[in-house]
Amino acid sequence: MAGKTASKGLLLILCVYFLYVAVTAVVIFCFPKEKEAGRMTNHIDTYMGAKESTVDRVLLLEDGYESGLARMQMIQEAKQSIDVAYYSIAKGETSELLLGALIEAADRGVKVRINLDGICHGLRGELRNARFALASHENIELRYYETFKPFKPWTWHNRLHDKIMTVDGKLAIIGGRNIADKYLASQPPKDFVYDRDVVIFNAKQEKDSVIVEMKRYLNELWNHPYTSEAFSDLSKKQTEKGKRMRAKLSNQYSDAQFAKAEFVHPSIDWTTSTAATHKVSFLHNPIERFFKYPFVWKSLVDIAADAQQSVYIQSPYIVPADMLEEYVPKRLDDKAEWTILTNSVTSTPNVIAFSGYLGLRDRIVETGAKLYEYSKLYSLHGKSVVYDERLSAVGSFNLDSRSAFLNTESMVIIDSEAFASQLIGAIDSKIADSTLVADEKKYIQPPEDKQKDQSFFKATFLNVLSKITVYCNRFI
Repeated sequence: MAGKTASKGLLLILCVYFLYVAVTAVVIFCFPKEKEAGRMTNHIDTYMGAKESTVDRVLLLEDGYESGLARMQMIQEAKQSIDVAYYSIAKGETSELLLGALIEAADRGVKVRINLDGICHGLRGELRNARFALASHENIELRYYETFKPFKPWTWHNRLHDKIMTVDGKLAIIGGRNIADKYLASQPPKDFVYDRDVVIFNAKQEKDSVIVEMKRYLNELWNHPYTSEAFSDLSKKQTEKGKRMRAKLSNQYSDAQFAKAEFVHPSIDWTTSTAATHKVSFLHNPIERFFKYPFVWKSLVDIAADAQQSVYIQSPYIVPADMLEEYVPKRLDDKAEWTILTNSVTSTPNVIAFSGYLGLRDRIVETGAKLYEYSKLYSLHGKSVVYDERLSAVGSFNLDSRSAFLNTESMVIIDSEAFASQLIGAIDSKIADSTLVADEKKYIQPPEDKQKDQSFFKATFLNVLSKITVYCNRFI
């Protein structure tokens, strides 16, 4: 009898908790958010540089392996400080070698700060002891942004989605890649993604560099109340695990150096490989819970509103929800030719996000933009916009409500015709492997999800799912 009473009591507690979660993690986010006024974005002229060239030079990184090499060289060249803010560091040889390089940098006196998302940080499984290896080093600090709080379900949506690393005020890298073999390996695994980063090079570490703004933002994240130390105090057992893991990572890195492995012997000439810029600007979302003011989204569409010739967009996920449309300026100039590239039913690895896109794809078609869906091997994960073949935006921001209102996100706006030309070429190379789905407000070719011989079961599942996700696209 007592056992049955206890079981009923436990069931009641679980029911109350699940109701609490449903209300505080779902229902309160379903009420329409009033459009905020008073937070100004910059006019397009603000992002245009008056000088022929500035202190910041930029390098486009399309190849994942080369992007890993760039990170490795940045770490190896560090003299004073390395600041890292990433959504996740997942298992893989490239991750372990980069962690080994960070430990080696810390061993030689470089101050290393690593800030990862508190839920999706990736330091689990094979890398679970890497947490202790990092946190126990005297020159490395490890923090998590917004850890899992079972009694604050509204915080579960507040994810750190930035992908930034700065070194000494001299180098920075920002883009869409996390640290994992699926982004950086020389031999692509099955889940490999095509992504995009940009390196910013400030040779003389001058104070008017955009890297100063990026470091200021990383400091704000680091010191924010939502960020906490990974461990307030390591136990003896954790410390021992950390020492063993640190030795393993250090030995793996030194063995690779001794074997002259290419990944740990990068040779990038930052001066000759980078392009000059007129100006580089930095954008980021405010650090807020619940619905953030969509500063990055509002900035991107405000720039687009002033485009005179062309707007080139690549995003792995495009979900044009009502909340996003509220911030699109009415003056959006239809003179500019719009080109949009995203994943197809074949290439997408994210069924939730893609189902949200399917449910609202007609809205994109109705804009009159050229809409392409990538349909070859692997998937697209790069996030970029090019305006009038001059201004380029590169960073972590996806065209969906989650990036606009829920996540931390960041982008750089680069004023450089040379860089814009490279970026358009990179996007065009993927368009060549894509299907022109729509143009001039009508469908041109049947999308793969409408072709019976293409990914039938996946397409059917996604189309059914889209009937559901259309009602909750503010979470996608």
